[in-house]
Amino acid sequence: MRTACVLLLLVASAARAHDADIIYATLKHADGPGVLEELLTLTAPTLAMLAPLDADGDGALSQADLDAKTKALEAGVWDDLPLTAGGVACARVETRALLREGFIELDAKFRCGEGALHQDFRILRVLPPNYRVVLGSQLDGEGGARGFAQGSLTAINLPRPPAPGAWDAGQFSSGFDEGARRVLSLDGLGALAGVLLAIGAWRRGLLALGLAALSVVGSSFVAGQWLGPTAVLALVAVGAAASRDTPLVLGALVGLALGARGGGGVWPLSLGLGLGSLVAMVPLGVCALAVGVMLRRRPGVLRVARWVPVVCVLVGAALGASRLSW
Repeated sequence: MRTACVLLLLVASAARAHDADIIYATLKHADGPGVLEELLTLTAPTLAMLAPLDADGDGALSQADLDAKTKALEAGVWDDLPLTAGGVACARVETRALLREGFIELDAKFRCGEGALHQDFRILRVLPPNYRVVLGSQLDGEGGARGFAQGSLTAINLPRPPAPGAWDAGQFSSGFDEGARRVLSLDGLGALAGVLLAIGAWRRGLLALGLAALSVVGSSFVAGQWLGPTAVLALVAVGAAASRDTPLVLGALVGLALGARGGGGVWPLSLGLGLGSLVAMVPLGVCALAVGVMLRRRPGVLRVARWVPVVCVLVGAALGASRLSW
């Protein structure tokens, strides 16, 4: 019963969606004395209300579009987010924009002096009145918010980020939740189940699950999005369904692809991501393996069942792509 309750809580956590009318803002130390880095997480439709994005006019958002619109993003977003420390304006050093799966990350570095941090989120005067800026990451959700700006209350105080290398329980907790969510995503769960269902033998299946667990923890400490997670998960699912003798390396590829989602942050966050993924992956993987072992007695049913996870992965990928549509 206790295990079932834990799994239900993980599923409920995975179902929590990123609201389209929320902009998440986080602040951390960057390289160099007095340099702070701010990260904004928002959807493409939200950003399109602040700055033109479609540089090539093809109606689809790409990383090349964001790279070509650097000046427009600085004028439409960062110029309307003045940051001060002790009443003195922080100097903006550099900016960048990254296209993620389902959202966009805007990043800026500021050189700030001593004193209390204060920021005016004037972009809220351009956006519809239901929009709000939440201090915290998308992983935290609104439940982990440390403050917010909305409506006419656009200027707020920002807490100084913890010193580099310091333990942050909030980051670990949010990372743990996100680690469970990425395993429980439709494409992540589909790829994992597809590999173990196709193996259908306890010894080889547990070896594949072990490889997946080790790789997802390890890759959580490496900079994310470096291997196209969704594409890798889709290829793994198809490969597992189509192969007669499913290679164990497919388990490791599932872990690497999932670990690439959000990995590479500060170490408390990365540790939470890895452990959260592990807690969700192991019991669900064992269940999928048990189903595969039972279906070995019914080859006809197994041939059909092997392709069900592929459908799950493709549907999950399509849903993720639709969140980026205009």
